[in-house]
Amino acid sequence: MNRKGLAIIKKDIKDIFSSKQIYMPMIIVPLLMVVLIPSLMLIGVSLSFDMSDILKDMKGLLNKLPYDYGVLTAEQLIIKASIDYIFPSFFLIIPIMCSSILGASSFVGEREHKTLETLFYTPITLKELFVSKVLGVFIPSYATTLISFIAFGLVVNIGGLKFFRGIIFPNIKWIILIGYLVPAITLLGLTFTVLVSAKSKTFQDAQQVSGLIIIPIILLVVGQMTGVFLLTNFILVVLGTIIYLIDYILFNKLTTNFKYEKLI
Repeated sequence: MNRKGLAIIKKDIKDIFSSKQIYMPMIIVPLLMVVLIPSLMLIGVSLSFDMSDILKDMKGLLNKLPYDYGVLTAEQLIIKASIDYIFPSFFLIIPIMCSSILGASSFVGEREHKTLETLFYTPITLKELFVSKVLGVFIPSYATTLISFIAFGLVVNIGGLKFFRGIIFPNIKWIILIGYLVPAITLLGLTFTVLVSAKSKTFQDAQQVSGLIIIPIILLVVGQMTGVFLLTNFILVVLGTIIYLIDYILFNKLTTNFKYEKLI
């Protein structure tokens, strides 16, 4: 990465934190997902004298769990199953949400501020421009996800100390998730969103279209909660590898097909 590309990255990051329309959803949504929802789960488990209703609601998932979950108490079972299978897929909404919001403002933001043509006069190739644009959004998106990961860990470990008498987070599944799958999904969201952003006339148009990429994640959440399938460590690695391949193909296609005239 040359100095011109680094300058674009710094400018994009600065633009992100200068607009409440962009950075406020990055604060509010993760707080709801990684602090409020797990806190409500722990409070609900703590205050419920009868676990039968909660266990009944989670029957589809609980019936598919490995045998070693059978030694847990009802409270421990609900917490462990939620952390190991429901929240990982739920957590993936955060990088998708961040990448779609931030990526949607990339080229559209330049166009709306009348700076796109000026950007093209800089001595930088179109591929370098796309790389800089993607990295300028990837860095704050992944940073937000990492901060959310830490906040989620603090919350669930409070439950771990209460119900398991020890630290229960993170485990190997979450390490694979945050270290391997999340970067792949973030890159996928960014390349798709930058593609949409480059063709959209306004930030709102780009954000609405790029938001469609969250649908597979929602289906993944539903699949986990209903027990249709389990998101195992092996599946996480395979899924991440497939997405990295898609990222590579999509990015190459993106930089090959786009021309300066089309972007303007």
